[in-house]
Amino acid sequence: MRDRRTLVILMSAVAIVCLMTGLASIAHAADVSLGAGVGLAPDYEGSEDYQAVPLPYASVTWSNHMAINLLGNKAKVNLIPSPIWRGGLIGEYIAKRDDVDNSRVDRLEDVDASVMLGGFFGFEYENWSASIEAMQDVTDGNDGAIVRLNGGYKIPIDQTWNLSLGVFTTWADDDYMEAYFEIDAADSARSGLSTFDADSGFKDVGLNLLASFKPWEHWGFMGLVTYKRLLGDAEDSPVVDDEGDANQLAGGMLVFYKF
Repeated sequence: MRDRRTLVILMSAVAIVCLMTGLASIAHAADVSLGAGVGLAPDYEGSEDYQAVPLPYASVTWSNHMAINLLGNKAKVNLIPSPIWRGGLIGEYIAKRDDVDNSRVDRLEDVDASVMLGGFFGFEYENWSASIEAMQDVTDGNDGAIVRLNGGYKIPIDQTWNLSLGVFTTWADDDYMEAYFEIDAADSARSGLSTFDADSGFKDVGLNLLASFKPWEHWGFMGLVTYKRLLGDAEDSPVVDDEGDANQLAGGMLVFYKF
């Protein structure tokens, strides 16, 4: 586990150095948008209770297609200067699981906040896209790794409206599944939930909808909705099956300014 985390950190450091070198030579060609809003998301993965979350947004794209994108808790840095191929650094923040609304789940051992860091590779051709992402926790939160497959299609309606549809599925390793879905004897005694052994496997499948509306030269609005269905041991865990919901929704709205 330590060797895998070290490898991810080294790869990320190399990617950041390459990024900074490239940005120094093409910064004058950047297309920049910044925004912020608010969303709703489950208060832990598998929860039936929801909480408000901040929704930051940033998009920087250069003429050679290199780009930085941040939306909510996820960020991507594309380092491939190609009109079709995409690849680079990816990160995702997972909040700490503690002080949740469900009293039985709240008595389980806390799971510290995690920063999932890794890489991605894919393509965008005409309105179609596909990618694979691999990330490892580098902050001793869940200590796990995930691999996600994505597919998407963009629907340009007119000069002011754009829609993007996406599908995804996520595989998680033993450490990730144990952190969020396993219940050992100590957790069972504290919470009253049955013991449960969670193993690696595909943990979800889902859909994304992203809509962008830009009625003015600089200002615009963005709305997003994500639905995912938990699978396998994630769905069967008492955290979800007894106390939560395998159907997970998240969404929000933001306003952005394009420079």
